[in-house]
Amino acid sequence: MADRRTRFTRGWWFILPGLILMTLIVGVPLVMGLNYSLRQVFLYDFANQPFVGLDNYARALQDPLYINSLRVTAIFTAGCLAICLTFGILIAFLLSAKQVKFRATWLALFLVPFVMTPVVGGIAWRLFIWQQEFGVINHIAGLLNLPQPYWLLDRETALIAAIISNSWQLTPLAILVFYAALTTIPEELFEAGRVDGAGPMQALWHIVLPMLKPHILFVTIIVVTSAFREFDMVWALTGGGPGRATTVLSIFAYNRGISAQDMGMANTVAFTMFIIMATFAWIYITLYRRTEVRE
Repeated sequence: MADRRTRFTRGWWFILPGLILMTLIVGVPLVMGLNYSLRQVFLYDFANQPFVGLDNYARALQDPLYINSLRVTAIFTAGCLAICLTFGILIAFLLSAKQVKFRATWLALFLVPFVMTPVVGGIAWRLFIWQQEFGVINHIAGLLNLPQPYWLLDRETALIAAIISNSWQLTPLAILVFYAALTTIPEELFEAGRVDGAGPMQALWHIVLPMLKPHILFVTIIVVTSAFREFDMVWALTGGGPGRATTVLSIFAYNRGISAQDMGMANTVAFTMFIIMATFAWIYITLYRRTEVRE
């Protein structure tokens, strides 16, 4: 009996340092943030922190600026997810073809955006891609006699530009995951598809996508959690403007906490982001387990 208990507890001693470190790094700030979200906390009077309960949450839900930021964040996250999944699967599918030469070089080039700092990437896109006078996009549009809008200064186009820029940095992760998954698909399935007259698009739709379902769920949770809390890229591109067209929740929390010095509301916004992401993660785990059971 003692030997069995020792075998059971032995593994816990190995993971105990990691659990303690995770508790200190994640758990303590989380509890502090929850505590501040239930209090009235201002930086200019930090010592005075009266308890207000859920009043901050009620104020946030009644604040049209918070609702707008929630809407912008939802659109931003959905746009990034759609682009990352679409181009991630297509590019990985093309790279996995036998006819592709210099595959390792192409993969290395596609991974460059992923290793770049978001702030550097945002500044590069702002100065060289979206700039109205000499940016790449408007230069090409000028050659084709197309309109040349002020991409980052127009409320109608700023969010689109931010979505494309952030997707550029997240898509390489999707490419890497999907490419690795495609290498595990038996070649016999593609050969059987070709015998039945299936072209590349039919093979992608009827063979690749069903086999990639677990990996699509994995990439979805990574992209959604990354895009939902994105700050650096959007801040470097637009600073949340023009107006509040690109004010995602992370920028809204920053503005409330630093500019308005209302740390109680800033932590409330941050904790609502945590609740939303925790709910999404729970849904993801449920769907992933159901997928594993069916397989």
